[in-house]
Amino acid sequence: HKMGRGCGGPPASAAFDCNAGFANWQAGWSVPKKQWCCQKMGRGCAPPPPPDPWNCAVGWENWYNIWSAEKKTWCCHHHGKGCGGAPAAPAR
Repeated sequence: HKMGRGCGGPPASAAFDCNAGFANWQAGWSVPKKQWCCQKMGRGCAPPPPPDPWNCAVGWENWYNIWSAEKKTWCCHHHGKGCGGAPAAPAR
């Protein structure tokens, strides 16, 4: 009779100890440990990014005329929208 065949055996050990160093996880844990602990244990997960200060879909149809300079700059830099000068007039 061989051990490990159909016996159930002990559960597989965790790849990382998610309690060790948790107080300083952001600076002290490796990327693989952060990923594993976040996925498996819900610990060491990066906070979600802050919400966009501008909704670049709102007013997109007429962005050049209605967006503020700040919104144009932000949307261009972060989403590639609102960049450049006035759009060309449609051909008739």
